Amino acid sequence: MMSVWNLAKKYGLKIHLDGARIFNAAVALKMPVSKLTEKVDSVMFCLSKGLSAPVGSLVCGSSEFIDKARKARKMVGGGMRQAGYLAAAGIISLVI
Repeated sequence: MMSVWNLAKKYGLKIHLDGARIFNAAVALKMPVSKLTEKVDSVMFCLSKGLSAPVGSLVCGSSEFIDKARKARKMVGGGMRQAGYLAAAGIISLVI
């Protein structure tokens, strides 16, 4: 990961990590998720893969990145009404 980070810094690029199974990787590598993501600018991870939540994903990054992601989501029709009930299961998965 350091070689990717060094190359990105050299050319002024951002790094996005598809962390769909990052929690499984953290367990397999015996490493905290924070260590696996410390050199990336943004990460997306799934709450139903490895965390037992019924549905859900999170996109994490800077405030600027999240604002752009929200606008892009709205442009393509993403989002769910009344998603708070489903989000509760994801929060429990993260806390445990």
